[in-house]
Amino acid sequence: MTVEAGASPLGILAAGGDLPIRIAASARAGGRAVYVVALEGIADAGVAAFPHSWSSLGQVNRILGAFRKAGCRELVIAGAMQRPDLLRLKVDLGFFRHLGTVARLTRGGDDSVLRRVVRFFEAEGFAVTGIGDVAPELLAPPGQLGAHAIGAAAAVAIEHGARLMTALGPFDVGQAIVATADGIIAVEGVTGTDAMLRELAREGGAPIASGGVLLKLAKPGQELRVDLPTIGPTTVERAAAAGLAAIAVSAGAAVIMDRPRTLAAADAAGLAVVGVGTGPQLPQASLPCESVGRSREAAPMKVHSRRAPTPAERRDVALARRLLPVLAGHRAGRAAVIAGEHVLAVPARLPLERSLAPLGARRHWGLRALRRRIGILALDLAAASGDLDVPQPSLDLALFRAVREARLAGVVCLGGALPEAVRADVIGWANDAQVFLMAEAG
Repeated sequence: MTVEAGASPLGILAAGGDLPIRIAASARAGGRAVYVVALEGIADAGVAAFPHSWSSLGQVNRILGAFRKAGCRELVIAGAMQRPDLLRLKVDLGFFRHLGTVARLTRGGDDSVLRRVVRFFEAEGFAVTGIGDVAPELLAPPGQLGAHAIGAAAAVAIEHGARLMTALGPFDVGQAIVATADGIIAVEGVTGTDAMLRELAREGGAPIASGGVLLKLAKPGQELRVDLPTIGPTTVERAAAAGLAAIAVSAGAAVIMDRPRTLAAADAAGLAVVGVGTGPQLPQASLPCESVGRSREAAPMKVHSRRAPTPAERRDVALARRLLPVLAGHRAGRAAVIAGEHVLAVPARLPLERSLAPLGARRHWGLRALRRRIGILALDLAAASGDLDVPQPSLDLALFRAVREARLAGVVCLGGALPEAVRADVIGWANDAQVFLMAEAG
């Protein structure tokens, strides 16, 4: 990185992990001064090695004032961060002055939230720049990165995962997918990549993920200045424990933390690591048909429960009716959990009830304290989805108990009407769980 004489200090808004520290060190090594605003309770204590101050995420005036006082005109936003509990944030008058922006942040996926954050800082007069502009050595280069090359089966798995990631672009789902040559195994949800890999290892690795590939790819149209896909030594450890054969990352749009140690760990574990663009160009005939199918928006819906969905919950239902046919078309599962137009989980081939379990503890901006239940579980009951190699969801008491414990607001059945044989029981279970139940009429 070439630094112009008299350049202003680079501002770094530091969330969790080592990435903000490495960016600061890279900028300083290139001759540029830095100033870090570290988020309280989130940022790593290592930021103290640089000029810095601490601020709560809700102290908007304090954050803006610190950067301005330091003379920063250009900012990098970096580090890991989960959605905070807005009801517990330490705030200042700037938080209330921008309350409209804060309210808009509570809807949509991670990328839509980050786009709004970037626009906010730009409206305040700062130029938001990307990691590649200030620390390009952290980004993954193209091609084989370690001692091991990917095999033919891994190349097919990468193609599966890359196509699904492209199809999921409009839905702003997570940045990680596990795929094998046979199809999609897991999709990253709100609990993150490590949790997804732990679940695969918990399944024993070999039965469902052996020989598979972890893809950490930038989403189509993603705001590449913030929240790039990231791997590091822990990712390698988790991938190996899950029985995977390779890790694929976006060349030029993914971060490799501590690259020498990460690649050494991959070499020792027998894992291939590769930087990909659009993925290997395999013949179309080598993959199963991946038609995204027809949206189920047209089919009328019926509420069967005493509880009816709110307008916000109906927006989540509408999103599910667009998402589930895409998942079916890519053989990526029969279910999704959505809250606030944010896709929280796509269980794919992982057990559905276990995918629901961690969601009850998620703060979801603290809104669960204001409303007893948030979010929906959408299920694909279509007989035409029978070739997905994923068991059809069971509408049983265990499912509704899991929904209740996850503090979801409703269950939506798509692809057909409620099965007559269990209809009365299912409605009773929904009413007992105090959730709404919707299904296609017919």
